[in-house]
Amino acid sequence: MSSRGAEKRRPVPRFASFKPKPDTPAEVEPEPKSGRRSEGEPLGKDTIPRRPHRQHESRRERASARDGDRRHRHERRSPDRGDRSREGSGEPRRDEVKGAAPGSSNNVYFFDKRGDPLILRYGSNDRAKVPSYHRFGAGRLMGAHGILTIHHDRSRPEFTIRGRHRDVGSIFRDKKALSALVTTASGRPDKHLGPSQPTTIQPIALDDDFIPLDTSRKRKRGEVEPSSLPDYRNIYRKSSDDTSGFESETSLTDEEVDMEMSTAKKRSIQLSRQVKAQPEDIDSWVQLVELQDALFRENQATPANPTAEEAKGLAELRVSLYEEALPHASQPQDRERLLLGLMREGTRAWDPKNLARRWEEVNKKHSDSFMLWRERLNGTANGTSEDPKMLITERLELLRRKLQSLTLRDGEDQQADELCSQLIYVFLRLTRFLVESGYTELAVAAWQAELEMTFCRPDRLFEAEEDAAVSSFSDFWESEAPRMGEEGAKGWRHFEDLGGVTDPPDPKPQMPSEPPITRDKFKAWAAVELQKAAESHAPARTFDEGTEDDPFRVVMFSDIREHLVWFPTKALNRVGPELLDAFLLFCGLPTARLSSGLIDDARNDPFVAGRSETFEFDLSGASLDAPEGSKKWPQFRHQGGNLVISQEVLFSGAAWFRYLDNWHCLGQPDFQISWVLGTLKQLVKGCGQKMLAEYYLAASLADTPDSARKVAKGLLKQYSSNLRLYSAYALVENANGNLEIAEKVLSAATSQEFPAPIAAQILFNAWTWIYLEANQKQTALNRLCLSVDRNLGTSPPTPSALLKARAHFSSTRDYALSSKDLETAVQHAESLALLDYLTVEASAEATSETQGNITAALATIEHFSADLAYRGLATSPHHERLLQTISHLLYHHSTHGPYRSSYIRDQLLRFIHLFPQNTLFLSLFAAFQPTIRIDDPVRATLQSHSLRPPHDSLSTRRFAIAHEARTGTAHSTRAAFDDALDDIACRGNADMWIRYVRFCFSRKELRGMAKGVFYRALGACPMAKVVYMEAYRTLVRDMGSAELRGVFEAMVSKGVRVHVDLEGWLERWERETEGQG
Repeated sequence: MSSRGAEKRRPVPRFASFKPKPDTPAEVEPEPKSGRRSEGEPLGKDTIPRRPHRQHESRRERASARDGDRRHRHERRSPDRGDRSREGSGEPRRDEVKGAAPGSSNNVYFFDKRGDPLILRYGSNDRAKVPSYHRFGAGRLMGAHGILTIHHDRSRPEFTIRGRHRDVGSIFRDKKALSALVTTASGRPDKHLGPSQPTTIQPIALDDDFIPLDTSRKRKRGEVEPSSLPDYRNIYRKSSDDTSGFESETSLTDEEVDMEMSTAKKRSIQLSRQVKAQPEDIDSWVQLVELQDALFRENQATPANPTAEEAKGLAELRVSLYEEALPHASQPQDRERLLLGLMREGTRAWDPKNLARRWEEVNKKHSDSFMLWRERLNGTANGTSEDPKMLITERLELLRRKLQSLTLRDGEDQQADELCSQLIYVFLRLTRFLVESGYTELAVAAWQAELEMTFCRPDRLFEAEEDAAVSSFSDFWESEAPRMGEEGAKGWRHFEDLGGVTDPPDPKPQMPSEPPITRDKFKAWAAVELQKAAESHAPARTFDEGTEDDPFRVVMFSDIREHLVWFPTKALNRVGPELLDAFLLFCGLPTARLSSGLIDDARNDPFVAGRSETFEFDLSGASLDAPEGSKKWPQFRHQGGNLVISQEVLFSGAAWFRYLDNWHCLGQPDFQISWVLGTLKQLVKGCGQKMLAEYYLAASLADTPDSARKVAKGLLKQYSSNLRLYSAYALVENANGNLEIAEKVLSAATSQEFPAPIAAQILFNAWTWIYLEANQKQTALNRLCLSVDRNLGTSPPTPSALLKARAHFSSTRDYALSSKDLETAVQHAESLALLDYLTVEASAEATSETQGNITAALATIEHFSADLAYRGLATSPHHERLLQTISHLLYHHSTHGPYRSSYIRDQLLRFIHLFPQNTLFLSLFAAFQPTIRIDDPVRATLQSHSLRPPHDSLSTRRFAIAHEARTGTAHSTRAAFDDALDDIACRGNADMWIRYVRFCFSRKELRGMAKGVFYRALGACPMAKVVYMEAYRTLVRDMGSAELRGVFEAMVSKGVRVHVDLEGWLERWERETEGQG
């Protein structure tokens, strides 16, 4: 055994300072005074006292004896490991230092300039040859503030990065924390100050001096594999002979990458390779930039929002990626896309001076880019010194000149449509800016004039030149005849028909002022200021009382001439829907969804979107109006949310979502409700804009439900062939509790002959829903089948009638879908789903007599959704509206018998994945969550879908904050506010800042933060008067006199309109108070 073992035994590694022990005993030589240090020992001039010679010799002899015994036992067990025990000794042997040159120093160490090439193979120094030592400062590196330290990690000294607390230990043990620190701008992992590890099993080379052995111990949970640690191999001396077979961790195989890396990391590596191979691929560059947020969130040790430093660092990282991609953008649209992202991230990464300079450079090269102009305008609220009104007026004038030039050249319709959309958006931004600054009369007058010039244009001026038409309109305006939305208004066309002669309206008396009921002088001033502002909601006439003290009350035509746009006559049909939607946005209402593109996207524009009193109701913590014994009730007041408009939500009752809130719930609107309703009425009935008829009826229902019947009858008299108005009228009566009248309306409507009978399906669907909600299933089924067989009467449908109805609904749906008639296809898909719900017997879910077969109905919708997806229409508004209807059916099913909440949640989650912005789906998904649960699926869904670009929007942020207010804590709600207002989707929205200030003030644990949030709001919305007024309404008791005066001075310096001078009013208040005392 021993001889065979001696033959197989391999030689041990030979170091420069190592000599093997001779076979025959050698004469002991005297100990040198100094010797070479062992490989792996620390460099330096540290000296240690030399032990006495006898003590050293005695201990060495005992160690030699022990080594001999161990060697003898070891050789019997494994002849291949004969001399391993000598390498494990912690004491230096005499033969290792025998050849050392004597010196005068007493140090036992010296500099080994040759090094140990085996370090790269074994991964570290030979620990057996490094004496015990400790570093001053517990291993911290100078200048690293306790973050970079040297400590023993997995039995070897490594550079590492510790967590924020000392007891956390090395964050390299945490894969997520490690990845957060090692991700670079290019998506490749950074290096780690540690030795490399072999990643693949190498074949054993017989001529090597050692056999590499992998550890056989089982890795503990949470421990990072050595191969997952990046390395800095370039800080070590590389030996070409011994290290060529060992590769760094960046050479992982595809299988190892799939096993070790997350989806985001793998995607990052793929995109990095893609942009390196094809740098002109702008989509990959943008995806790589957007992926950085996911990488940061994924690699956080704890789920928390990034700090200010981390957010700035991420912004700088994205800026560098955008700048790297810009030289490769050859197309103008690609360059605009990259510049938009660059300047958006620059607001975080650059100081205001540098940001303004960069905007000047971009504007010189891309002055025609509308999207870059809008981003620059949005950035004026982030500390730049530019005047937003000047930017808006300059762009408005530029676009008007372009439109005039295009009209004279008879340019392309597509280019003209684009210019008109941009002009409407700029006009909307200008008027909303005027309202926020306090000049409401000027903004209202501009809209009155624009609507008159567009929809009430006299026939003789249709082909007239712009100057002649504007001159004629100037005469109408200066005559002070009743204007758009005012009582008795008949419009510009009627004025021209009468030859320009009309009687001026009677002077209006001044509203009596009410004395403020408060003893606080600043609060009293705020009450008087708000009262004066309420009187200025509409422009006054010359002879009205109280106009002599305020010159802004009377608006002359010269005041608004530069703000108006004259659209060519041939463009009116295309401009009309967009202008109507823009007007609704100006009034703070959700759009009628008459248009698409730029104006439709403005619904979630933070500088344009209106207030949401529902949002404040959610934050107040008030209990919802839920029936007794109900489960967690959804929030049906939904104005300010994001859902597709339909009759189902326009004319719903108290048990479903409402598109428009009741007018009395709007708090203090910016405009008079009578003027808004009057304008809608004149547009629909006086100007023939029937596309707005349903919206006008819904607004009347929200204002005064009892008056909606009169409005509906008037609309039906004028538009008797409009089928949708009949179903709308029936739904209005049903919402008011008049089921019999609704039955009569629909019965009369369906008995008529229509040019397109298929279009009448909306009547039968509405009829079916009315009786389904009334718990009359058989009557509902009868009304549904009447659409196929008018002779059915009131008797229950026969099996043949049911088969005929199912075949008709299915065939009509499929034919309409193939013909791309989505409206008809969706109506008949809804009919088929209702038929299956009411008739199919076998159900996979538990049902009662008052319920139907929900699984059959959902199966029908899933089949139709698959057909839409196959045709690329999965995200169309028609599909979203159909899913809203099916959500209504799911909710109805859950309120009329047994149900599985998990089944309903699964269906709603599928809808959310298709439409992450739809707050109706989100609200229902939150309502069907169990009360007691450790995790929060709603929060997880928001973070993974709804709050991620491009779905992140003002409406989804409002929902996320309201959800935290209802289910979370005050601090989680505060975090949701911070996260939203730090995002570009909400940063410029004054309403959300005000809600944040009030929320902090209303919570005891957050009240100390309210003032700080207020000053942040002033920085984000420097021209919003409502934000300034919060200091005198909500925070008046927490702010001193000097601070309140400073807020007033800042408001005046920004050009915000003030009706009552603060200092003068305070002096009068003090005099009156002293006189009363």
